[in-house]
Amino acid sequence: MKPAERNVVNEQSEHYRYRPTNSGAKVFLYPEWLGSYRYVAGYKLNRGPLDNFLLFFIRSGRFGIDIPGKDRIVAHAGDFVLIDCYEPQSYEALADSEVLWIHFNGISARMYYDFISERAGNVFSTANSQFAVNRLRRIGEGFRGGVRMSEPLMSRYLTDILTECAGSGDAVAEETPEHQYAMEDVQDFIVANLAQPLTNDELANMACMSRGYFIKEFRRATGLTPHAFLVKARMDAAKRLLARTDDSLKRICAKCGFSSPSAFCLAFRNAEGMTPLEYRRSVRQ
Repeated sequence: MKPAERNVVNEQSEHYRYRPTNSGAKVFLYPEWLGSYRYVAGYKLNRGPLDNFLLFFIRSGRFGIDIPGKDRIVAHAGDFVLIDCYEPQSYEALADSEVLWIHFNGISARMYYDFISERAGNVFSTANSQFAVNRLRRIGEGFRGGVRMSEPLMSRYLTDILTECAGSGDAVAEETPEHQYAMEDVQDFIVANLAQPLTNDELANMACMSRGYFIKEFRRATGLTPHAFLVKARMDAAKRLLARTDDSLKRICAKCGFSSPSAFCLAFRNAEGMTPLEYRRSVRQ
């Protein structure tokens, strides 16, 4: 959906709405609205109470945030802003800005808001902002691609985002190797999408890196190239299905991303020294 607000660049902005199931609303964190907007300096919002919370990440630009009972806070590129929308909200773009945002709610939303705002305030940065931003982007990409993301998965991503924000008030941030979270995100994505024709360009874009630099960093983190990691993950998944299910070879190929049963059998024999059916018999004896 495209916005219809003054000082929002329509052609470079989009948003989506989500209504949780009754059971999902009782169990999970969930988005209600989310989007990516480009604002023109001078954009202002003054809004009455809504029944949710707002988190946004400023990719570029600068915002003035007015929280009831507090002095104005200025948020800059690289900052997260967390707002309790159960109270009236007011903020404005002080410069041309690009923002990722999500209105969320759920069983633990109030507890997260109280914990984060008490420790870090309503505007803060995190030691590993890309970790949270990548998950925020992934929720948006699910809506953009027209593929309904499961409620448990959306809740997991939201929990990851809010947990990262909850650590922003720590006096000393825990050191992590450069790009660790980006590489972990890519590995998780590969394992969750084995049936898809994943490319190095797609994975590099997810990690916000050039193709060559991504391959180098992925190999440093895992000891394997992205392609070798993908093949190994597909083979491991196929072995689990052979051992634990009676799925046909054709069905296993479809689930694990092999192009055909013959290609799967050849790859399996090269890797394991036996055919898939011989492997299934051997692990069930």
